[in-house]
Amino acid sequence: MEKTLDANVLILGKTGSGKTSLFNYIFGRNVYATGAGRPVTGMGIYEEAVTLSPDFTLHLYDSWGLEADKARDWRQLINDTLKAHDVPEITEWFHTIIYCISAKAARVEDFDLEIIESLRQGGNQVIVALTHADVAGGPDNLMTMLQTIAQSGHVPEDDILPVNSQSKTLLTGKRTQAYGREAIISRIKAGLLSAISQKIPHIFEEEGREIIETWYTRCCYRIDADLRKPGGISARKEKERNRLFTAYAEEAQSDIEQSYDTLISEAYRYYWKFCGHLEQNPVGFVKRPRKPLEALRMRLHLTDALQAAGENIGQFFEGLFKKEKRTAKHDAFAQFYRKGLAKYREQLYQMLKENTSKMKTELREYHQIVQSPE
Repeated sequence: MEKTLDANVLILGKTGSGKTSLFNYIFGRNVYATGAGRPVTGMGIYEEAVTLSPDFTLHLYDSWGLEADKARDWRQLINDTLKAHDVPEITEWFHTIIYCISAKAARVEDFDLEIIESLRQGGNQVIVALTHADVAGGPDNLMTMLQTIAQSGHVPEDDILPVNSQSKTLLTGKRTQAYGREAIISRIKAGLLSAISQKIPHIFEEEGREIIETWYTRCCYRIDADLRKPGGISARKEKERNRLFTAYAEEAQSDIEQSYDTLISEAYRYYWKFCGHLEQNPVGFVKRPRKPLEALRMRLHLTDALQAAGENIGQFFEGLFKKEKRTAKHDAFAQFYRKGLAKYREQLYQMLKENTSKMKTELREYHQIVQSPE
């Protein structure tokens, strides 16, 4: 059975900025009640789960009490909220961040720009919706607001969108039509795709580092455990350790390769499902098979590694067996092995670096294909 898709939307704006109407307009139904479950006073960001279909649940994070006289508190609250969702699991990200400014006011306050800047930290895409665009006082006022936001440098012009969430008849008798939904959905899709391209390589690097350091720690632990036992310093034990360390290294490389494939496949599987639920399915994309990664597949013979690094193995063993105390021999041999392990750790990190570069290229090409009109 197909898993339920969960998506997270952070939508902020002052009271009366049209957040509820915009949310209902974007997702096609009057599914979100104005002010439902919110406190009468105070401030905060509140989550509400909205079931849009049996297999799609949207988690709406809505601001309450967003006012200029509490700017410092709001910046801290936004920072804490964003950090809580800056995690490896794509299902926990904020998939859309929208900041609403009512075009009725015909101006953009410094407070709005400060909040937008806070939301943009960490490379987050923020869509600025100029709501109530039908009563903004004309196209000149809208253009002035758009230019003010664009010139602040916080938001690209493509992400500043006039929107009218409801069709209505104005006092003048003029009938206005809802518009802006398709443009917002287009930017939502582009933003999620961009987030995947930016975040996934960093997540892969972090996972790779953890895998490599775990490998190194396991090897060092085995060295210390062996050398505490009688006969730990012998040709037989060295051969056994080399075989074991090779198996550890191959396991680490396999884990890195698995992380690469899993991160990319899960991210894009989520992207396509999310787009499908927005009823704006991407066109013209056929997934191409990915070439298998070129594994380093090292053979860990540590004496060879040290010789390649310029170590004089004969002098090392001559000095080792002159040592009378067992603890001195233990320490010297452990240090000798760690030098060899460090060389191979460098090779693993180089492999991780190369695979991260490949991932960035693959994601960039994927991004171009998805956005291609062909």
